Amino acid sequence: MQKKQIVFYLILIFCISLGFKLYTVDFSVSPTEDTYGYVLRAIAHNNGDFSESPRKTLGWSIVISPFLHLVDSNNFIDYVNVARYLGIAISIISIYPMYLLARKFFDDKYSLCASSFFAFEPHLNHLSSGGYSEPIYILVIILTLFFILNKNLNYSYLSFFSVAVLWYMRWSGIVIFAALTVIFFLNNKKNSKLFLKYLLCIGIFLVMVSPMLLHRYEQFGDPLYFSQSSTVFIGNPIAILADNTQHIEYSASDYIDENGITKFLYTFVTLGIYNILVSMVKLSFPFLIVFLPFGILFSLRAFDQDKNYLRSNWIIILITIASMVYYFGVWPDKRLLFQIFPFLIILCTIPLQRIVTYGLGTFSFSEKQKNLFLVGVIAIIILLSGLFTLRFESPDPVLDSEKTEFAEILTEKLDGKILDTGDTLQGLVNVKLANPPGVFKNAIVNQDINLFHDSGQKLVAINIYATTMDDFIKTSKEYDLKYISFNQNGLGDFEPWYPYLADVYENENKYNFLKKVFDTNEAEYTKFHAKVFEIDYKKFYELNG
Repeated sequence: MQKKQIVFYLILIFCISLGFKLYTVDFSVSPTEDTYGYVLRAIAHNNGDFSESPRKTLGWSIVISPFLHLVDSNNFIDYVNVARYLGIAISIISIYPMYLLARKFFDDKYSLCASSFFAFEPHLNHLSSGGYSEPIYILVIILTLFFILNKNLNYSYLSFFSVAVLWYMRWSGIVIFAALTVIFFLNNKKNSKLFLKYLLCIGIFLVMVSPMLLHRYEQFGDPLYFSQSSTVFIGNPIAILADNTQHIEYSASDYIDENGITKFLYTFVTLGIYNILVSMVKLSFPFLIVFLPFGILFSLRAFDQDKNYLRSNWIIILITIASMVYYFGVWPDKRLLFQIFPFLIILCTIPLQRIVTYGLGTFSFSEKQKNLFLVGVIAIIILLSGLFTLRFESPDPVLDSEKTEFAEILTEKLDGKILDTGDTLQGLVNVKLANPPGVFKNAIVNQDINLFHDSGQKLVAINIYATTMDDFIKTSKEYDLKYISFNQNGLGDFEPWYPYLADVYENENKYNFLKKVFDTNEAEYTKFHAKVFEIDYKKFYELNG
C-alpha cells in the first residue's frame, strides 16, 4: 500500500474511534473514586506536594498536572474533564503505535485491520473517557514491546526505559519488566555481548525508577510498599478496603495456617483462573470472541509471522495473566485485563490474515475479493462496536444530581460514621470538594487516601470487614459506626462483602435494631432510591442475647 493510502485509512480510523469515545462520556457527570484521586494528586503536585500514595503510583497524576494550568474554575468537574480529554487523546494517539507494533507481525493491510480492532474495541473506548491511568499504560506497553522486537538490539535500551515509565504509571509495570527480561534473552541468545547489554538495560531501568523507590523508602520504610499487597490474602474483597484491616499484616502463609493449603489453592489459583477466564469471555464481546479462539490456535503453528515475535507476544500475555491469578481469586477487577488487549488483538488478526490469504478449503480469493472481504469485516466490526457501545449504561445527569443532593442532606442531618453497602455515597466527595468553593485547589496527596472515608465534615464514611452479623455488629461498635446506607438495587457487587445485609432494603421490618432515618422514596427522588438506617446496638443485643 502507498503511504498516502495508509495515512488516509489511519485518519479515518482515528475519526471513527473518536466518535465512539466521545459518545461514552458525559462531561457534566461525576467520575469514579479513582479519577477523583488522580486529579486531586495532580493538583497536589502543582502545589509542590509529590508525596507517594500508599496505594497508587504518581505517574498518571504527574502527566495530568501541567494540563490543569489550562483551567481556572471553582468547579472540580472542570479539572476532572482535563483528565478525561487527556485519556481520550492518548487513546487516539495509541492507534498509530498499535499499527507500528502490528507491522512487526503483518503487512500494511492487516496492520490497519489490527489498528481497527484496537480503535473500535468498545470496552477500550469506554475506558478511554474515564480519566483513568489505563490509556497511557496501554500506550507505553505497546511501545515497550515494539522496541524490544526491533532487530537492532540497541532499541532494547528504549524498551527498558519505557518499562520504567510503565512502572511509574501502575505497580503492575514490574510484571512487564519480568516479561521483557525473558523476551530479551530468548530473542537475542546468539549475541556475544548479550549479558553486558542487559546490564546496561538494567542500569537504565534502575536509574529511571530509583527516584520513586527512594521516595517510597523515605516515606514508608519500604521501597516496594503497597498498602493492598497483604490484605488480599485475607481472602475477602472488602478486607482490601476496610478500615479495620488496614494495619493487619496478613500473608499467604497466614491464610494457609488458618484455612489449609487446599482452600488456599482453590481461592488464589483455581478461582483466580476461573475468574480471569470468565472476565476475558465477557470482555471479548462483541467481535474479539469470534477471532480470538482461532488466533490462539493458529498462533501455535505460525508460518506468516516471525516465531520470535509471536513468542514474545505470548510471553507478555501469559506472564501478565499469571501475575493476576491470585488477585482475581479475591477481587476480579476486569480493568486489569485491558493491558493485554493489544496483544490479544495481534492474535485476533492472524485468522483474518489466514482466511483472506489462503481461502477456505479449496476456495481462494482474488485480490479484489480479498479487499472487499476485509472492507466487509471492518464494516461489520464498526457496526458491532457501535451497537455494543449503545449497551453501555449512559451517564445520567439526573441520577448524579440526586446522589449529590442525597449526600448534601445526609451531611446536614447526620453526625457520625456511615457505611455504604451499595454505591450510595459517592456524592459525599462532591459535597466535600464543593464546600467551600475552590477548596480542592489546596489539595495534598494524602487527601485522596481517605477521599470517601474522611469527608472533613460531621458525616464520615468508613468500611467494615466482617464475616457474620455478630462480628459485623461487634466491629461496627468498636469503630463507632452509627449509620448504614442501602441501595434499592440491593448490594450488587457489594453482596459478597455484606451477605448478611442483603435484604435490608426490601425487608427492613425484619431488622428491628435498625432505625430508618432517611428514605429517598419519601423525598420523591425520581431515579436514586436509597435508605439510611441508624444502628441501635442496645436493641440488637436485647434481641440476640
